[in-house]
Amino acid sequence: MSDRARNVMLLALTVFGVVLAIGAFIALRGGVDNSASKPQPNTGVATALATATTATEPFSGLTSARLGVGGRCLHIVIADADTERVAGLRDVTDLGDYDGMLFVYGSDTDARFTMSGTPLPLDIGWYAADGTPVDRTTMTPCIDGSDASCPVYASSGRYRYALETPAGQGGAGAIGACPA
Repeated sequence: MSDRARNVMLLALTVFGVVLAIGAFIALRGGVDNSASKPQPNTGVATALATATTATEPFSGLTSARLGVGGRCLHIVIADADTERVAGLRDVTDLGDYDGMLFVYGSDTDARFTMSGTPLPLDIGWYAADGTPVDRTTMTPCIDGSDASCPVYASSGRYRYALETPAGQGGAGAIGACPA
């Protein structure tokens, strides 16, 4: 095989790999819709998120709220647009004044998560539209990997919300408005 043919073949394989990685990334994150997703109306989660305010560093440009989790009240950042959900807690080494990030989807989903570029071990809880728990697990950092090469974390059932918190700090139980 000539050098030119070998170079063309390597270029084609590289392009194929990039396209495959992009496709896997989109599939893992549940699509490319960038409109803001709203919580299920008339639920404790909707009540909690109705008071959302502008987030501060290190999450400028996002919103934040207080969210009840199993009797505790957490200060969380909200990822309700696709670009925010894709970025998630990647490259975040310090959550600042926040206890975690809530991923809000406009309808039930089975989107999966990776820890690509995420240096902190995280717990993830998946919740139904009414805030009841669906599943939870602990995710291990995969700093040097990609979405295609890092482990994939999936809920055992469809869900509307996913809550990521530092490992061991999330709490168990339903999500909703903070206890009075």
